[in-house]
Amino acid sequence: MKDDFFALGGDRDTAEALRAEIVTRFDTPLSREAFLDAPTIERLGCLLRAHSRSLNEAPVVELQPHGPKRPFFFLPGGEGTTLNAYAFARRMGPDQPVYGLQSRGLYGDRPPFSRIEDMAADHLESLRTVQPRGPYLLGGHCAGGWVALEMALQLQRRGEQVAMLAVCDAWSPAIVGARMANETFLDDLVEFCAIAAAGFRYWFGADLRLDSDEMRALAPEQRVAHFMRLAREHGAYAPDEPDTRFERLLAVFRSYPRAGYVPTERFQGPLTFLRAIDSKFCETPTEGWEDVTTQPLRLRMVPGNHVSLLTEPHAEAVAHEVRAAIAESGVS
Repeated sequence: MKDDFFALGGDRDTAEALRAEIVTRFDTPLSREAFLDAPTIERLGCLLRAHSRSLNEAPVVELQPHGPKRPFFFLPGGEGTTLNAYAFARRMGPDQPVYGLQSRGLYGDRPPFSRIEDMAADHLESLRTVQPRGPYLLGGHCAGGWVALEMALQLQRRGEQVAMLAVCDAWSPAIVGARMANETFLDDLVEFCAIAAAGFRYWFGADLRLDSDEMRALAPEQRVAHFMRLAREHGAYAPDEPDTRFERLLAVFRSYPRAGYVPTERFQGPLTFLRAIDSKFCETPTEGWEDVTTQPLRLRMVPGNHVSLLTEPHAEAVAHEVRAAIAESGVS
């Protein structure tokens, strides 16, 4: 991210070819002077994002767009971003396209949805720009599993087939209310920051060295700025990421459990529940997911915990089980 292009052996001819490819790929102006002044991935990323609305707000993220197979669409958890699913997508193989569906509210001017049903409908509009008709392959992690389920139900009501639904380490909608009654992290900013910092350590290898006691000693209005400063310094966020990025993250996170989602029917297709062996988030083997489907639940235990299961070295095991579930669905 911070390595200089020219220090790594690049020359002006190679730089011009790379600059032209970036302009074509991202449909964003990038002058030769700007490239020469910012020849690192990190700084170029900041320049591109400053001039590209699509890079900031794209609802569909090409995690692994190559291959002839039917695409697998993946919904992230409460954090709303697909960044932590890249390792998993790569492990799905070069012939299996994987697309992430990014939550509204993280970027742009629109606030998060307050209903899971609306999140699902919005994602279905985005999904159809890639695959207009079924059968569909859907999956989600944590709260993304609820949205993936609702997407499957909405497609089911329209007569579309969802050939496979995979849920990674999530509470079923029926138990969310009872579980959240014992949780405080959505209202305790310091506790939420500690959870986010743990996620960054697994997802990006970024250790923020967050001291919760030190953070509690700060005035409440200083805590977000302190967290974001650490996140930028240690590479969890880009140098140009504003403090409001964290406020958006918290708003998206809160929107899922507070939606009070109750499915109106049962899913009629095959559902695979991937339970992390070391998960402290899930308390039972199936977390009630057998009650949302009319077919026998396909339960698979995978290595890792609630946060790490999609990252290395555990991503291969999760990808293996999702590939197997797709194969069992009989679609290609």
